[in-house]
Amino acid sequence: MKMEISVVTPSLSMLPYLKCCAASIADQQGAGVEHIVIDGNSNDGTVSWLAAKPEILSLCEKDKGMYDAVNKGLRLAHGDILAYLNCDEQYLPGTLAFAKKYFADHPEIDILFGDFLVTRPDGSLVAFRKAFVPRRAYIYASYLYTFTCTMFFRRRIIDEGFWFDPELRIAGDTEWLLRVLKNGYRAKHHPAYFSIFTDSGENASRGKVALAKARGEYCGEMPTWLRRGRYLVNGVRLAGKILHGNYWQISRLKYDIYTVDNPAKRMHFAPLEKTFRWKNG
Repeated sequence: MKMEISVVTPSLSMLPYLKCCAASIADQQGAGVEHIVIDGNSNDGTVSWLAAKPEILSLCEKDKGMYDAVNKGLRLAHGDILAYLNCDEQYLPGTLAFAKKYFADHPEIDILFGDFLVTRPDGSLVAFRKAFVPRRAYIYASYLYTFTCTMFFRRRIIDEGFWFDPELRIAGDTEWLLRVLKNGYRAKHHPAYFSIFTDSGENASRGKVALAKARGEYCGEMPTWLRRGRYLVNGVRLAGKILHGNYWQISRLKYDIYTVDNPAKRMHFAPLEKTFRWKNG
């Protein structure tokens, strides 16, 4: 079977979440998929769990950090469409089939983003998060407002030398996207929920201190005009989010995901309350 989509997961020593992540990839229908897990020789049982999962292509060895692990996985990938999904994230049903069809129908597009939900480990909703087309000026002025758990991109980007910077610790995805957009690759956003991000309380890239450090990793290349007009550009970005409808969800949310207490079966959720507000998000 041809592998149309390859998904790379850095395990990050979070085995209960990795089980849910892997299950959400394994049950996708409508697209050939390979799942590649890169583990830094975790001592939480991940290595032995992976050894018992021949359907997952795994590599267990020390690495230089998350983006080094992602690069290792991408080098092993066979798919024409690539993605990376952290172990505390999951795909919603139908996501991979949609990504496959989208790229087939839009040969001019190199990168696809969608929307995502933030949930607690028990599956309950924290917030909905909607994105829009990524623009370099907006990212420089604020932060990356599209999450990698919704990102798919064509293999040719990697084949042409655009790897993640393994020296970065927090904002490697932001720096990568800025570099790719600068070189003319085209990104689009589709207004649909592709995935969920589990707010475990241990996620490395949240919090004001972490965000400040992240900005330091990619703002060195910010154009002078943008440094001077950053707050104005950010105001335009926020106005665009309002016009795009990012702050409201009219229809009722329904989703099916795996939870750390039940990683063998998707559980159905239909929260009555919904908000875009996410602490530090």
